[in-house]
Amino acid sequence: MFIDYIYLLLIIIVICFIVFLIYLSYEYKTIECFESPVLNSLSNIKYNTYNINEYNNDFDISYKNLITEIHNRDVSRDNLKNIQLYEKINKNINETNNLKLLQTKLTPEQKQFPIDKLIKTIKSKYNSQYISTFSNDMKKYGILVNDKCLTVNGLCKEEFCLLDCQTNLYTSDSQKFSTNRINSASDAATFMNVSVNKISDKNVYPFNVFKSFVNDNCLTISNDGITVENCNLNNIKQQWEISPDDNLCVLK
Repeated sequence: MFIDYIYLLLIIIVICFIVFLIYLSYEYKTIECFESPVLNSLSNIKYNTYNINEYNNDFDISYKNLITEIHNRDVSRDNLKNIQLYEKINKNINETNNLKLLQTKLTPEQKQFPIDKLIKTIKSKYNSQYISTFSNDMKKYGILVNDKCLTVNGLCKEEFCLLDCQTNLYTSDSQKFSTNRINSASDAATFMNVSVNKISDKNVYPFNVFKSFVNDNCLTISNDGITVENCNLNNIKQQWEISPDDNLCVLK
């Protein structure tokens, strides 16, 4: 009999528990689960993740564009340097070729002249005529033509003439010429007191010019003979090669 009461009590307890579960189930149905902070947070995380992906994509595009721009700038700068280098090399090559061309035009006596020796022979660059000179002073030269000396003014009835060479201890400047070595267009411009662009690019350097002590005119040769004329170093008739060797040729 006692055992029956126990079973009855257990049944009542089970029934009460089932009723309690039913009650809890009913209460939880009224809760709006989708409004829970946890679910909202999860939703926000999902949205933020989407935005981060978008930012990453934008960053990747911007980074690639920047790298491309930097590369293009580097290429442009390198191309500019290469062009400048190419132009400089071409300029150096042209200058070297011009120097080689000039070197081939120089005769041995032009390439090197002993600076401690007197000039005894001059040769015209115009017609290759040889003329003898004489001097005891490296800065003053007489010009020999037909066994006489070219004389400027002095006892001449005209601007110049041929007279016996002065052999006295004292001599006038009428038979004396100074000489200048012209190595470049710059030297020629300085001698003539003009700008370099007034100097002919047809000149072949070096050469010497001889100038009268009396009137500053320059020794000039033509097919008609020796004269003295206004200095013009663009005139090949006033350009002379020089030698320390004696020459017995006489201008006819």
